[in-house]
Amino acid sequence: HQKEVGSKLRLEDLSWVREEEYSGDGIFSNLLDTYSEYDTTVTIHELFERQVEKTPDHIALVYEDIKLTYRELNERSNQLAHYLLETYKIQPDELILLCLERSEQMLIAILGVLKSGGAYVPMDPGYPMDRIEHILGDTKTRLVLGEENTKDRLYDYKKLIATEAESSNLSVISLDSSEMKSELSTCSRDNLNTEVSSGDLSYVIYTSGTTGKPKG
Repeated sequence: HQKEVGSKLRLEDLSWVREEEYSGDGIFSNLLDTYSEYDTTVTIHELFERQVEKTPDHIALVYEDIKLTYRELNERSNQLAHYLLETYKIQPDELILLCLERSEQMLIAILGVLKSGGAYVPMDPGYPMDRIEHILGDTKTRLVLGEENTKDRLYDYKKLIATEAESSNLSVISLDSSEMKSELSTCSRDNLNTEVSSGDLSYVIYTSGTTGKPKG
């Protein structure tokens, strides 16, 4: 750590790790031997389900005072996926919007949508109404997963397009409503056997575009 007045030291001249760490029993000695094949045909939710089998009782999610094990998270997302398939007949690559705050509901919804075969589109509940309108219109979605804290803005939009078009096929689900909790509790907790491949769309994220309109 000696430093001479007026001297300069370049980053490339620094040695961050001792040379012996790369040989013998050093911590990086096997660095180049860690290559492994990755199964490119497996889907995101299938990888998660494999982890559920390995560590079903390990904690997978913590939010405030809520803790869910891998098994509990998997079962709750399975219930949502079964509901989406049975009620809305979700198709591969179909876009489903998530208007949720950061909580356990977000991860349950993401996994539930993927398990049903659809693709999720996260939408910040704090977006201005014109941005929400643009994303809903651009995705042409027929289903939005929200919650009690976010449903009012979505219902306002639904009323707007219903007034303009006289009818609307947009459905808004409040995941933490008592009605939906009761509905989901009757759905199967088992993994689904949907025809989903690794080539299907998993998500679309909207970012600010150069034209001022968000782009997916």
